[in-house]
Amino acid sequence: MIFPLRKSVTAAFAAMALMAAVSAPAFASVLDLLPGRWTGYGKVRLASGAAERMKCVATYFLKNGGRLLNHNLRCASTSYRLDATADLNVRGNRLSGEWRERTYATGGTVKGNVNSRAIGATIRGADFFANMKVTATSRCRQTIKLSPQQGTEIVELSISLARGC
Repeated sequence: MIFPLRKSVTAAFAAMALMAAVSAPAFASVLDLLPGRWTGYGKVRLASGAAERMKCVATYFLKNGGRLLNHNLRCASTSYRLDATADLNVRGNRLSGEWRERTYATGGTVKGNVNSRAIGATIRGADFFANMKVTATSRCRQTIKLSPQQGTEIVELSISLARGC
């Protein structure tokens, strides 16, 4: 049985994996760290105090000379599913695009900034707003956090991802 969260909750999760602040001092761009397949676990904390662990898989595809980033994120637990995609344009130090969550048929926009150390983004949907942070310590590990500001029962979503390096 799927945990009864509103579409905006799922939308916030979906968007969360898409962008944020990625720390990458050893690389020319944070985009150098993202392409490929990542796996790991996440944890969702709700305002009720409930928390649940999720298994996650993320993929990133950098295209068009680094000007287009496609992202997919799938997470599942016993009571929750997430199946999100995003198409993000990078122009200079600006990031913008759209995301979709397929399980609950919802979506919205992503806007942010890119520099050599970080991507910071805000995620918007029909009835929510969230800030996101993704920290990558190397080409092998990253952590994604979503901090909803309104429109969701979620207090925090955090995901730790790794890949074989």
